[in-house]
Amino acid sequence: MAAIPINRRRRLLGYLIPLMNLPLFSLKAYQTYGRISAGMSLNSPEFFNDIIILGLSLSLGLLLPWWAPIYESRYGLTREGVTIKRLLRGRVTIPYKTIARAEVYLRNRSNGEVSKEALRYGKESVATLRSSGFKFSDFTNSEEVIVLLITERRIYMLSPEDPRAFLKRVRRRVEKLPIKLVELTSKGKRVREL
Repeated sequence: MAAIPINRRRRLLGYLIPLMNLPLFSLKAYQTYGRISAGMSLNSPEFFNDIIILGLSLSLGLLLPWWAPIYESRYGLTREGVTIKRLLRGRVTIPYKTIARAEVYLRNRSNGEVSKEALRYGKESVATLRSSGFKFSDFTNSEEVIVLLITERRIYMLSPEDPRAFLKRVRRRVEKLPIKLVELTSKGKRVREL
């Protein structure tokens, strides 16, 4: 199943984060090793500063790309469920039997910029779900199309190239799957049940 290509801003972040953090980590590790070899005390403030900088650069270089959707996600359908693959996250499978409903948010910019009311509606919908206790897993490549696959405790955010075809294929495996389509336009929002 094809996904929307990742946008330029995310692709740039995907290159910049390792390019900035890995050399910083390497330099700081080399400097720390040199200082320890020269006889620096392990109880000194300089050593603790080095450890903090090493920890921050390593966590920014690995944890931020793992958590944030800055690398391209790919989607597929198997017998077991919807599969998602992304660099550093590996493969995630959402079993069909756990999918309770789906929501689709489309930004339609054909008539100009999306209205503030429409954007506010989308953000409020997500905030309501988040305050209800749902945990979000963001596997989107773009903000233009967002499909929410809602399970009992978690919401998976995807951005397939053709959301209607994607959900039609999911619906073949999950009978009576309720789907809400929200189209955000320059004139407001249009909400439909599919």
